Amino acid sequence: MKSTAVRQEESVKWSAKPKFAPSMSWMALGFLWLIFAMNATSREIMFRVMPAIVDDYQLSADVVGEMVSLIMVSTGILSIFGASWSDKRGLGWARKYSGVWIALGYTTFSILTGVSAFTSVVVGFVIFQVIKNMFGGIGESIEVSTVAEWWPRERRGFALGAHHSAYPWGTLLSGLLISFILVQFDGEWRMPFLLIPLLIIPIYIAYWFFSSKNNYQKYEKDAIQMNYTPTIDTEEISAHKKGAVKELLKNPNILVGTLCVLLGQAAFTGLNFWLAPYLAFVGHFNYAAAAGWSVIFTITGGIGQIFWGNISDKIGRRKTLLIAFAWLSVALVLFQFSAQNLVWLVGVQLFAGICTNAIFPVTFSLITDSAKSGSTGTAMGISMTGMYLGAVSPIVLGFLINQGGGWNSYSGYITGLYFLASCMVIAFLFILFFTRETVGKKRGKDWSLVKKESCGIE
Repeated sequence: MKSTAVRQEESVKWSAKPKFAPSMSWMALGFLWLIFAMNATSREIMFRVMPAIVDDYQLSADVVGEMVSLIMVSTGILSIFGASWSDKRGLGWARKYSGVWIALGYTTFSILTGVSAFTSVVVGFVIFQVIKNMFGGIGESIEVSTVAEWWPRERRGFALGAHHSAYPWGTLLSGLLISFILVQFDGEWRMPFLLIPLLIIPIYIAYWFFSSKNNYQKYEKDAIQMNYTPTIDTEEISAHKKGAVKELLKNPNILVGTLCVLLGQAAFTGLNFWLAPYLAFVGHFNYAAAAGWSVIFTITGGIGQIFWGNISDKIGRRKTLLIAFAWLSVALVLFQFSAQNLVWLVGVQLFAGICTNAIFPVTFSLITDSAKSGSTGTAMGISMTGMYLGAVSPIVLGFLINQGGGWNSYSGYITGLYFLASCMVIAFLFILFFTRETVGKKRGKDWSLVKKESCGIE
């Protein structure tokens, strides 16, 4: 048996092991996860009820593609300006002073979409969704930046991956709730817009009281005691710094990262636009079933974000992104079999979900790693603006579906899948040739066509 002295020595060694993250980091992550889940849900409702919208307004595939693209592209229109404004208003815990107004904006216009008097014609629907998404894009920049500032740099990949799991897991729950509401209200597609956004009110009130200077200072103190590096110093929170957009865009990691999230969003938005109509009009699912079954990929989507985000802290952002983009190029092609039976539908979505959402937090980690202190929000605003330009993909998909014979024809949908897969191949090549590693053993030692100094790596 071990002596008392040996057991005491082992106990001291065990207690000396650093914890994964400060307790305040975990609490902030919980609140910000819920807030982002509501932000994401506000833009996902449209996709889940799309078949009913098509019927109500009698829209063709190309018109719907143009409408969806306009709404989604609007998400990035004001992101740079809004994120830069947030940097000036305050960093870390103080971002709540800018975030609350943005959350109020996307919540209000989501609810107004559910008022039939305002959306009796399709123009009213589009206007409210465009304004709502403008707020939502700024909100996402602020929410991601805030997570990065509440977590140590050494755990950033995990933190952003866990936070962004709110997009698949939060929208999974909302997708099921949307399906339930459609059943209860006889397919009335406006009711989810009217009811679901109200959930953010108690969430944000609780976060407001949590996000305080005292709690942030406790996080910072605990992080330093754990030998971690806080993303910012307490003194910087009220310094009102701003990031120079031109200077940030000169960094290949930020510029190319933005181009890659653009391509990633093209695939993600395209798949969301594609899947429910494919199940409804080709697979002959009823509208409620199409809404419910089209969110299965979100199960592994959340797991993938946490897994790959954490892995990227260890093996590097570049290597992780190369794996993810290659994975998705295969997975997207396999979606052509999703309407055959439930086994294919569930299997393909679970396989694709491992990487569908993971590309975003890992790329955000690459971008925030490369941004100078105090300009995290502006860097995220740049990436959000670029990302949502990728939402033009439904225009291409709508055109291809129409050319293939319309909503009820198989061939146009399949051509669209190959278009989405090609976006992933291009992103893979961008990462391979034009970025440098920011963390891990390969930091500053990897091969690329760009110099490490231009990426902010010494």
